[in-house]
Amino acid sequence: MMHVDIPLEMLIQTILTTAIGWAVKVILDQFKAYREESKTWRTKMDDKVDDINDAVQANMRTNILHYCEKYLSRGWVTSEELSSLTDLHTKYTTLNDHNGFINGYMDRVNSLPIREI
Repeated sequence: MMHVDIPLEMLIQTILTTAIGWAVKVILDQFKAYREESKTWRTKMDDKVDDINDAVQANMRTNILHYCEKYLSRGWVTSEELSSLTDLHTKYTTLNDHNGFINGYMDRVNSLPIREI
Protein backbone atom coordinates (compact mmCIF):
# COMPACT_ATOMS: atom_id res chain seq x y z
CA MET A 1 0.00 0.00 0.00
CA MET A 2 1.28 3.39 -0.90
CA HIS A 3 1.45 6.03 1.77
CA VAL A 4 0.63 9.60 0.73
CA ASP A 5 1.59 12.45 2.95
CA ILE A 6 -1.12 15.11 2.96
CA PRO A 7 -0.14 18.30 4.68
CA LEU A 8 -2.20 18.96 7.80
CA GLU A 9 -3.25 22.40 6.53
CA MET A 10 -4.60 20.91 3.31
CA LEU A 11 -6.48 18.21 5.23
CA ILE A 12 -8.04 20.80 7.57
CA GLN A 13 -8.91 23.06 4.61
CA THR A 14 -10.57 20.15 2.77
CA ILE A 15 -12.57 19.16 5.85
CA LEU A 16 -13.66 22.77 6.50
CA THR A 17 -14.57 23.36 2.85
CA THR A 18 -16.66 20.18 2.80
CA ALA A 19 -18.35 21.02 6.11
CA ILE A 20 -19.10 24.59 5.05
CA GLY A 21 -20.44 23.42 1.69
CA TRP A 22 -22.71 20.91 3.43
CA ALA A 23 -23.90 23.53 5.97
CA VAL A 24 -24.68 26.04 3.19
CA LYS A 25 -26.66 23.37 1.30
CA VAL A 26 -28.68 22.50 4.44
CA ILE A 27 -29.37 26.17 5.15
CA LEU A 28 -30.41 26.85 1.53
CA ASP A 29 -32.68 23.79 1.51
CA GLN A 30 -34.32 24.95 4.74
CA PHE A 31 -34.68 28.47 3.37
CA LYS A 32 -36.34 27.15 0.20
CA ALA A 33 -38.76 25.08 2.29
CA TYR A 34 -39.50 28.13 4.47
CA ARG A 35 -40.16 30.28 1.40
CA GLU A 36 -42.60 27.73 0.03
CA GLU A 37 -44.36 27.52 3.41
CA SER A 38 -44.41 31.30 3.62
CA LYS A 39 -45.79 31.57 0.09
CA THR A 40 -48.60 29.13 0.95
CA TRP A 41 -49.33 31.03 4.17
CA ARG A 42 -49.40 34.37 2.34
CA THR A 43 -51.79 32.94 -0.25
CA LYS A 44 -54.09 31.68 2.51
CA MET A 45 -53.95 35.06 4.26
CA ASP A 46 -54.66 36.89 0.99
CA ASP A 47 -57.70 34.65 0.49
CA LYS A 48 -58.89 35.39 4.04
CA VAL A 49 -58.42 39.12 3.52
CA ASP A 50 -60.44 38.88 0.30
CA ASP A 51 -63.21 37.02 2.16
CA ILE A 52 -63.24 39.62 4.93
CA ASN A 53 -63.31 42.42 2.35
CA ASP A 54 -66.27 40.75 0.61
CA ALA A 55 -68.12 40.40 3.93
CA VAL A 56 -67.48 44.04 4.85
CA GLN A 57 -68.69 45.18 1.42
CA ALA A 58 -71.86 43.08 1.74
CA ASN A 59 -72.54 44.51 5.20
CA MET A 60 -71.94 48.07 4.03
CA ARG A 61 -74.17 47.53 0.99
CA THR A 62 -76.96 46.17 3.21
CA ASN A 63 -76.69 49.16 5.55
CA ILE A 64 -76.65 51.67 2.71
CA LEU A 65 -79.71 50.10 1.10
CA HIS A 66 -81.54 49.92 4.44
CA TYR A 67 -81.00 53.58 5.24
CA CYS A 68 -81.70 54.72 1.67
CA GLU A 69 -85.01 52.84 1.71
CA LYS A 70 -85.84 54.29 5.15
CA TYR A 71 -85.16 57.88 4.10
CA LEU A 72 -86.82 57.51 0.69
CA SER A 73 -90.00 56.02 2.18
CA ARG A 74 -90.03 58.76 4.82
CA GLY A 75 -89.53 61.42 2.17
CA TRP A 76 -86.85 63.47 3.95
CA VAL A 77 -83.48 63.15 5.68
CA THR A 78 -81.64 65.05 8.41
CA SER A 79 -78.24 66.55 7.71
CA GLU A 80 -76.66 64.17 10.27
CA GLU A 81 -78.28 61.14 8.61
CA LEU A 82 -77.17 62.30 5.19
CA SER A 83 -73.64 62.95 6.42
CA SER A 84 -73.39 59.48 8.02
CA LEU A 85 -74.83 57.79 4.96
CA THR A 86 -72.52 59.73 2.66
CA ASP A 87 -69.49 58.72 4.75
CA LEU A 88 -70.56 55.07 4.60
CA HIS A 89 -71.12 55.31 0.86
CA THR A 90 -67.71 56.93 0.34
CA LYS A 91 -66.01 54.11 2.23
CA TYR A 92 -68.06 51.54 0.33
CA THR A 93 -67.09 53.00 -3.05
CA THR A 94 -63.43 52.88 -1.98
CA LEU A 95 -63.82 49.11 -1.67
CA ASN A 96 -66.20 48.69 -4.59
CA ASP A 97 -66.22 51.59 -7.03
CA HIS A 98 -68.43 50.06 -9.71
CA ASN A 99 -71.88 49.80 -8.18
CA GLY A 100 -74.29 51.98 -10.14
CA PHE A 101 -77.28 50.53 -8.27
CA ILE A 102 -76.09 51.93 -4.93
CA ASN A 103 -75.06 55.20 -6.57
CA GLY A 104 -78.58 55.56 -7.97
CA TYR A 105 -80.06 55.16 -4.50
CA MET A 106 -77.63 57.72 -3.12
CA ASP A 107 -78.57 60.19 -5.85
CA ARG A 108 -82.23 59.82 -4.89
CA VAL A 109 -81.46 60.31 -1.16
CA ASN A 110 -79.32 63.36 -1.96
CA SER A 111 -82.32 64.93 -3.69
CA LEU A 112 -84.56 64.53 -0.62
CA PRO A 113 -85.47 67.60 1.43
CA ILE A 114 -83.34 68.07 4.54
CA ARG A 115 -85.18 68.54 7.80
CA GLU A 116 -83.68 69.32 11.14
CA ILE A 117 -85.36 67.77 14.13
